Amino acid sequence: MKINKLKNISDWEEFKREASAGNELIIFKYSPVCGVSYYAENIFKDWADEFQESNRISLSKVNVITARQLSRQIAVELNVNHESPQVIWLRTNLSVKWNASHYEIKKEEMDKNLTNSN
Repeated sequence: MKINKLKNISDWEEFKREASAGNELIIFKYSPVCGVSYYAENIFKDWADEFQESNRISLSKVNVITARQLSRQIAVELNVNHESPQVIWLRTNLSVKWNASHYEIKKEEMDKNLTNSN
């Protein structure tokens, strides 16, 4: 499944519009120079490759080094602590459904949230 690269506030605003089409949104924040981020990104990519677009989920990733301002804006706007790596899963109303960082980013947890409609 396609993972959108968010580089600035404008990209973020456009990505959020996908929720109005009935899609949940997932943001993966990472640092390209961090070993834990590399590990978590592989888990996230492998998980994303397995599910169908019919799940009504839109995926994105944010490089916290090159898009630092955006990464901080997302944290403030969603009222979540800034972490890297981090997965933030949003419901269609843009409220946080699930948030995990570092080694808490696991395929099993993402699968649980995929089937959990809350």
